[in-house]
Amino acid sequence: MTQSLFRRLAELEGAESALVLASGRAAVACTALALLRPGDHLLAGSALRASTRAFFTHELPALGTEVTYVDPRQTRGWRRGLQRTTRALFVESPEVDSGRLVDLRPPRALANELGIALIVDATGASPVNFTPLAHGADVVLHDATAFIEPHGEGEVGIVAGTEGLVEEVRLKMKAWGAEPHPAACAQLERGLATLEVRVHHQNNAAHQVAQWASTHPHVASVVYAGLPDHPDQPVLAEWFRGAGALVLLQLPDGHDPARVGAHATARIQQGGGPKRVATRFLAHGEAGWLRVEVGLEPAEQLMDALGAALAVTASSPA
Repeated sequence: MTQSLFRRLAELEGAESALVLASGRAAVACTALALLRPGDHLLAGSALRASTRAFFTHELPALGTEVTYVDPRQTRGWRRGLQRTTRALFVESPEVDSGRLVDLRPPRALANELGIALIVDATGASPVNFTPLAHGADVVLHDATAFIEPHGEGEVGIVAGTEGLVEEVRLKMKAWGAEPHPAACAQLERGLATLEVRVHHQNNAAHQVAQWASTHPHVASVVYAGLPDHPDQPVLAEWFRGAGALVLLQLPDGHDPARVGAHATARIQQGGGPKRVATRFLAHGEAGWLRVEVGLEPAEQLMDALGAALAVTASSPA
């Protein structure tokens, strides 16, 4: 792995140092292992990606670390959740599963007061839209497969922070065999040259898709940070440089999100799109929700594909 890649990632995050790992899951796990010891306590926001929640719930306790969860929007909940052994706070923002943004001031104030680490998983934003270290976080994590790596194919994770902390994570990475494949690192490094252009396109396309979906008869509701009715508009305005590429659509009864996503993907391919569709249409955790991770296709093509998919599933429900 080239040091130039690490330096570039550190520059993007405003960090002293950065590291690439085998996956976003490896970034979460090795960071937790670097900061926590048996007998320690981790206090985490309750809205987490499924892989992160599984590691915190099952693996960390098996290693002797207690984990409890708090609603990150209940500001007093952070202090109430503290224990004498709390050594780190963990927040995901944007929350990939809910589309919500988190105000970092309450956990940041506690972390500063107690001298413990504030870890922020910013996978849903990319460093073009959000740099948590500039707002007082100690560590920032990314599953780069989502919005940083241009093809969404080679799994890689990123950790950025102080040199000392990143070195501790590197030691855990080597000990647990979580080094990334060299080809994935090379692909990531090449992709950074176009990261800003890609993210700005994704921001704009996602905003158009969200606006279109908000008036579509086969969409019950839309969650997108850039829409004026999103509850976290103040956080977006203060902390973020862009609303991101994540759009959540609640579909009415009779629409299977998995079928809608499959039809939308096929429509893009049939319309002359690339064999590999950059946008991902994912059935969401709760019934009736479709998560759209906007990629590189034009907004018009995405709206056409989603509109056709919604029409097909409305006329022939599963």
